[in-house]
Amino acid sequence: PSVYWDSLQGFVTLGDQFQGLVKTVPFALIIALVGCRQGLTTSGGAQGVGRATTSAVVFAMIGIFVSDFFLSAILQRGLGQ
Repeated sequence: PSVYWDSLQGFVTLGDQFQGLVKTVPFALIIALVGCRQGLTTSGGAQGVGRATTSAVVFAMIGIFVSDFFLSAILQRGLGQ
């Protein structure tokens, strides 16, 4: 454990930690909004719930990937990395 912790402290900067914390808010919003939208528009009983759940996961992952790309570009430019 000490080898892992020592190497982690050597490679991870404060900017990396800040970027990771800042990204959590938009990611959480994307997951919550997509999940609520899909859940509130679900119909068709149990089969409809299964389809809505699958589509919510897919849409949320796509939204996270896209927002991660843009957030990384913005935050790295702003942090000067």
